[in-house]
Amino acid sequence: MTTPVSGSVETSPQTAEGDTGDGDDYAHYARKEEITRAAIEGGRITAICGWQFEPVRDPSRFPVCPRCKELKDLAQQLL
Repeated sequence: MTTPVSGSVETSPQTAEGDTGDGDDYAHYARKEEITRAAIEGGRITAICGWQFEPVRDPSRFPVCPRCKELKDLAQQLL
């Protein structure tokens, strides 16, 4: 037996799309193989600056990590 409820109550979580909750607001550079593995198997990857994260957000929505950019530019100069 069910009891009728007057009125309606709706709830929804208040999270941002792709929010990992780790507090880092940068897009990072990482090895393509690691990104692919994490996309298939899940898990965290390590950016070239050392930051570990789960690649679940759209990186185009964030500025590039200054340390990652610096390291990428240095690597390109060596090539």
